[in-house]
Amino acid sequence: MKACQKHGQGTQSGYSLVEVTLALLVVAIGLTATFALFPEGLKATRAAVDNTEIAMFSEYVFTTLDLTAGFFGAGWGIGQATNYTSQMLSRHVDRTNFRLQANGRVSTFYWYPDYYGLTSGDYEASELHEFWTSAFTYTLDIIEGGWRDGREGQDTGRPISAVLKVWPGEYPQGTTPQGEPRIFYREILPLR
Repeated sequence: MKACQKHGQGTQSGYSLVEVTLALLVVAIGLTATFALFPEGLKATRAAVDNTEIAMFSEYVFTTLDLTAGFFGAGWGIGQATNYTSQMLSRHVDRTNFRLQANGRVSTFYWYPDYYGLTSGDYEASELHEFWTSAFTYTLDIIEGGWRDGREGQDTGRPISAVLKVWPGEYPQGTTPQGEPRIFYREILPLR
C-alpha cells in the first residue's frame, strides 16, 4: 500500500478575476445609487431654506401691515407702510427700495443685510445689489370692505385682510413667476 500524503495538490487560496470583477460591479452600482441621492438632497435643502425665508418674509409683511393699521387707524393705506422697515435691512439702502407694492402687482423684494463686514458709508442700492441674501417675488392683495362698524352698522370700506403670494428668487420685470407660490392670508385690523 502506498502511503497517503497529506499535502494537497494545488491548494492555493485567492480570488479569481471573475470574482474581483463582480465585486467591483456591486460596489460601482452601490456608489452610483448613493451619488444619485446628492442632487435630491440639495434640492430638499434649498426648498427648506426657501420655505423658512419665505415664512420670515411673510411675517415681516404682515407685521408691517399690522403696525401701519395700528398707527394710522381706520384710514391706513399701503403707501404708509414705509414707516416700518426690518432691522435686518442695511442702513445703507434707501427705505423707498423696500416699499411694499399691493393690488396684485408682481414685485421683487430684496434683503440687504448689514452683516457682511462692509465698511460704513453711503452705498447705492445698485452697488449692493450683488450682496442681497434673499430675493422674493410676490403679489400682495389688500381686500377692502366688509368690516362693519359696531355703532353704525355701516361698511367702513377699510382694509380688512391681505393675501400674500410668494415665489422664491427674482424674476425679470414683466415675466410671470414659475412654480406654485406659497400663499399666506391674514386679517388686518386697526387694533389687535
